[in-house]
Amino acid sequence: MTTLRMPVATASRRGVSKLAADAETNRVVLTSHGRPIAVVDSAERLDEDLRRVREASRSVVETVADMALGRTNRLSLEELCAKVNIDPAQVRERAAVKRG
Repeated sequence: MTTLRMPVATASRRGVSKLAADAETNRVVLTSHGRPIAVVDSAERLDEDLRRVREASRSVVETVADMALGRTNRLSLEELCAKVNIDPAQVRERAAVKRG
């Protein structure tokens, strides 16, 4: 899935039907003067994103509860990433960008 950036004026000229069709295959970020102002996305993708956020939140709460109850006191990056279903390589990459 790619993300399309599109000025609001362009989206308006193309029409709602075309914008909705684009959103079926790509997340569409509407811009005004180059700044993102809105996102048009498929309902299916939004539902999947919300499901993943809820699962990750539950995993974080469970992990914190385990730590509070003394069941564990440390997790490796790989263990934590596995619990919240994210790629450790992406975490390392973002950390390197922030350091750099």
